[in-house]
Amino acid sequence: MSVLGQAVSNPVAPSWLVLPLAVLALLVVAWHWVGLARAEMPAGRKRIRSVCGALMLVGVPVFAYAFGIASPSRPRQFVLAWMLASSVLLLVLLMAAADLAYTAWEARREMARLRREVLERDVVKGQ
Repeated sequence: MSVLGQAVSNPVAPSWLVLPLAVLALLVVAWHWVGLARAEMPAGRKRIRSVCGALMLVGVPVFAYAFGIASPSRPRQFVLAWMLASSVLLLVLLMAAADLAYTAWEARREMARLRREVLERDVVKGQ
């Protein structure tokens, strides 16, 4: 809470740097999120990625606040901001893990389909 006996009243990073970067990040995430509607992909994957995009749209302003506005001199606000930022980050990581699991499940399903197709073709050729 203090540096050499003085209370720290500055945020983690300067607001003039954090806030424009946050706006840029929001624009990129929003562009990607809107683009998901037109993307060709399985419905399950699209839902997972849409939820992840929505979480990131919430998370960017939270992180911007935690980095560029919240100050250690106001410990309650500072801790709450970082707890919320950490929670959103954890949810995004969990959604990424769900996307990975879904992709593995889809790959396994596709491999089984291809195996059946090859076996059926071999049976037809053998006759």
